[in-house]
Order: sequence, then C-alpha cells, then structure tokens
Amino acid sequence: MTYFHKYHMSYDLIASFIQQEMNVSHLNLRHFSDPESLLTAAKANEIDIIIINSSCLFDDCFRYADIKEMLATLCGNENITTIFFVQHMKAALLKKIVDTGVNIMISLQDTPQELIKALMSVMIHPTGDTYISACLQEYLQQEYANLTPKEWEVMNLIQEGYTLSEIASKKCRAMSTISTQKRNAMNKLHLRNENELLRFLHQNTFF
Repeated sequence: MTYFHKYHMSYDLIASFIQQEMNVSHLNLRHFSDPESLLTAAKANEIDIIIINSSCLFDDCFRYADIKEMLATLCGNENITTIFFVQHMKAALLKKIVDTGVNIMISLQDTPQELIKALMSVMIHPTGDTYISACLQEYLQQEYANLTPKEWEVMNLIQEGYTLSEIASKKCRAMSTISTQKRNAMNKLHLRNENELLRFLHQNTFF
C-alpha cells in the first residue's frame, strides 16, 4: 500500500487497521513524493493500493499535466486499487472525480469500518463501479443546476485572472450582466464567498 505526496500519521493507522481487519499477513506502507516515481512503480506493478488525499492535488506543488497523467495511469490499471480521500470539495467536482475511474471515494469523516467495507467490496466482489461511501452519497445527491455557457464563460475568465470590468469589456456586456452571471453561477454551485469560488475554480481545472 502506498500514499502520494505528503505524510500524515493517519496513513500508518490506516495501514495497521487494514492489516488487522482484513487478516493480511504482510502489508508495506510506501511513500511516493512525486508523480514520476509513483508512475514508475505503478508501471512495474509494485503497487496494490494507493491512497490519494484530495488536498494533495491542489497545493500547487505539481503541474496539472503531471496530476492528470498520474490519475489516468493509476485508475486505468486493473491491478491497483485507488482510494480517494475527499476533503473540502464541492459535489459538482466530486461527480467529475467519479468519472476519472477511482475505485473508492471516501470522506475523512467516514469511519474506519467504511473503508474496510469499501475495500472488501472492490477487491473481493468487484462490480467495476466506484465505491462511494454513504456519507458522500448523501452529499452527492444534492441537486446542482447546470450553468449556462455564458456563466461558465464568466467563471473561466475569472479563473484566468480577469476582473468583472475586464470581462464586461472583453465580452461587450454590461457590468451588471457579468455580475449577475457570476452571482447566478455561485448560487448554482453553492459557493458562499470569493474564497470558495477561487478554490472551486482551481480544483475544476483538473477535471
């Protein structure tokens, strides 16, 4: 079993718990600090289980292209079980995480028993579908209205660093129209403030 990027003592506890609960006689916990070494190990079939914490993807330590390649390689390998720990992500993005093909999607608020249940389901009785914890399933059931093309256009330009006045000038629209489109998009995505908006846009670039 391995984890990517940053160490947290919970990984040792998780490994010990898995070994005990699943009656595994031997389990090594390995650390990979960069996508290149992780991909090399994955291609050499040296990994059985990989833990990825969502917060590690969005701390600006790695290029988007490297992260995308890493996820595609890991999720495309039938011999690797990918566990994605969700932290501070909106439901609209979680739905895109499912589309990447991760095997298990679990919240840091879930119990250790939920992880064991997920591993048993995916590794012993595989269906090919992503195992989503009950906690996250409830969260994902929130309804999100689709953004209009013009609302996405405003969101993408904000991500690129344009101000609302610059967007209005660039798109030949009234400032009030751009402001309304931004507000409508934030309401649809359940974003409460500018910090949540910027976090969402930053995470959305991966998917």
